[in-house]
Amino acid sequence: MAAIVPAAGCGARTGLNQNKILAPICGQPLLSWTLRAINEAAPRLRNMGIELTQILIAAREEERESLHPFIPHHSSFIVLVPGGETRQQSVANAARKADADFLLVHDAARPLVSIDLIERVTQAALQSGAAIAALPASDTIKIARKEGGVAVVGSTPSRSDVWLAQTPQIFRRELFLRALEYAERENFQGTDCASLVENIGENVVLVRGEIENFKVTFAEDLVRAQTILKACLTARENALN
Repeated sequence: MAAIVPAAGCGARTGLNQNKILAPICGQPLLSWTLRAINEAAPRLRNMGIELTQILIAAREEERESLHPFIPHHSSFIVLVPGGETRQQSVANAARKADADFLLVHDAARPLVSIDLIERVTQAALQSGAAIAALPASDTIKIARKEGGVAVVGSTPSRSDVWLAQTPQIFRRELFLRALEYAERENFQGTDCASLVENIGENVVLVRGEIENFKVTFAEDLVRAQTILKACLTARENALN
């Protein structure tokens, strides 16, 4: 399995003067916690017969130097690939460079993903070929339409049918590349990787995600992530003492 970490966004909504993946959390850049979480899942994946052989980080050219500290000297395990103008292009660049039967795509800005969630999504993907983490909607969802320049309620779908997509999203590489090629031919831009696979008529299994596996988007998310990480680190230290 190869892990793809798209990290070429600018993170403008966090209000920082740099890419949010480089923002410090508990003394380390956000991205380092994400990579650590993926690395720590490797032994559990190995017990399932899945070897994590690569982590491919899709990054902007101007930030590649800032990411070098994450890459061990002479390492072929963590690889930097050029980021694209869109997230879809970034993932495509990494997917085509990956050398594995399965691809695990995980947002760089989700540093709190658990080993258990990675394992559960992997199990589902091994059986089905495509699986994603997602949370059932807890709030009522409204589908909007415009009327006179104002957003009004167009419809209210059943809450039981609505899930909020997360990552990791895991696909058989052959299936995902086929979905990418079709999307490029048809000029289709998906809102996530799973939507590309859905677009060619293939099923994607939903695996219940975790509330803590949120995406750092706004400045307050950095504070929230630091609070949770600090509590986790403290609990880990206490367990060792």
